[in-house]
Amino acid sequence: MSKGFGESDFAQILSDKATTESVQRLLDENRLQAERATSRKATGEYGVCEDCGQKISAERLKFLPEATRCVACQTRQERQ
Repeated sequence: MSKGFGESDFAQILSDKATTESVQRLLDENRLQAERATSRKATGEYGVCEDCGQKISAERLKFLPEATRCVACQTRQERQ
């Protein structure tokens, strides 16, 4: 019996590749989000939602200092 490359090995490789790509995409999005927050801080816009213009809650900024959207706008963005 051969110990070659089988279908299950190929499926695992594809699954691992998809997971790696998803993690990389999330890391890239997080980096861009942090860069936007830093830029908004420099212009005095930090803590103001970039979509609706309302103040982002202190509670949200405490746990997610790189937030550039309020909870409602972020939820709407993620659904799109």
